[in-house]
Amino acid sequence: MTLANKITVLRIIAIPLFVIALLEGHLGWARWIFILSIFSDALDGTIARIRGERTPLGSFLDPLADKLLLVAAFITFAYLAWIPVWVFIAVLSRDMLIIMGWSIVYILTGNSKIEPRLLGKITTALQMTVALFKLVNVSSPLYHLTLHIMIAATILSACDYVWVGNQRLGAVA
Repeated sequence: MTLANKITVLRIIAIPLFVIALLEGHLGWARWIFILSIFSDALDGTIARIRGERTPLGSFLDPLADKLLLVAAFITFAYLAWIPVWVFIAVLSRDMLIIMGWSIVYILTGNSKIEPRLLGKITTALQMTVALFKLVNVSSPLYHLTLHIMIAATILSACDYVWVGNQRLGAVA
């Protein structure tokens, strides 16, 4: 297993610690775990590129780690009533749509290649920013502006992934 993949696995292992810290009221620990997770997300990709160690496992695990962290964060925020439940549902729905779409494309075409989209990367960055803003209590106007931009990007990204999935399936039919 490459160094980058080991960092990604550690990021996945840290997710339950982040949730427990939030639920137990250890906000300082939760903040640090989340910030380190965001940092390690950038670090593992940089290491993979610099060392020439891009792998199929890494291209699968890295976005999975992002999705798991963000879904865990938003479901915990909703449980703690820090965000409206519909925000969590929007984040979860997009991720479930992506996973289901990937599964359908894989079943019908045998192609398991995961190709991140620019809008998808922007959406993930916005979701991480909103979660971080919530954790560090960023002022309400800036938080709400970022939240609304994130929701719009989440919806647009879901539509983009559906469109791309249809194109990939149309090329097979």
